[in-house]
Amino acid sequence: MNGIPNFFSVLGVVFVILLVVFVILLLIATILIYSIVKKQKIIFPRATLFLLDTLYFPIKRLVVYLNMDKSVVDKIQIEVRNVILKNEYFSSDIKNRIVVFPYCLRSIECKARVSPELGVKCVKCGKCKIGDFKKICDENSIKVFIAPGGSFVKRVLKKYPKSSVLLVACYAELNEMMRILSSKRIPEYGILLDKVGCIETDVDMENVKEMLFEAH
Repeated sequence: MNGIPNFFSVLGVVFVILLVVFVILLLIATILIYSIVKKQKIIFPRATLFLLDTLYFPIKRLVVYLNMDKSVVDKIQIEVRNVILKNEYFSSDIKNRIVVFPYCLRSIECKARVSPELGVKCVKCGKCKIGDFKKICDENSIKVFIAPGGSFVKRVLKKYPKSSVLLVACYAELNEMMRILSSKRIPEYGILLDKVGCIETDVDMENVKEMLFEAH
């Protein structure tokens, strides 16, 4: 029976140590976020990304508590992940790159059908920016997908596992997709939408073209 109190004492000590470590890591992550936001400088990118991935939900809660823009954590993760992975992405063969656009970038008048495996089947009707962009990609044998959801990219990569991926989405969807791909060691690069929302969003297509056809 004497061993039981000792067990709970040790358990209590371990809990306190873990709590202290958690608080310290949370503080470090907050300092790194502040440095990136205020100084526009990324220091220790891999350590920063590890902390933000590990403490994603606690940091999001802390950011909201501090009355900061709730998107800042996702945007920083996207920026840091781009810094870390851009060399691998830009070193990939352009012919092996695929582009994934969000569903919301379409026109509200879009008549294209949706396939569970291929997403929205763009008919290049000219009612949104995707059609003209897809024409260029078709000429260069580059595949373009319009994703009906964040998890769609996993289905695409099952069919094209050796691809590198250029992702376009809002901060939350983009960060989710980039986390999925990085966990599978897929070369990737992310571009944020210029205009967000659920309907007729917008992106700088010239920037998308530049990132798609850029090579090292």
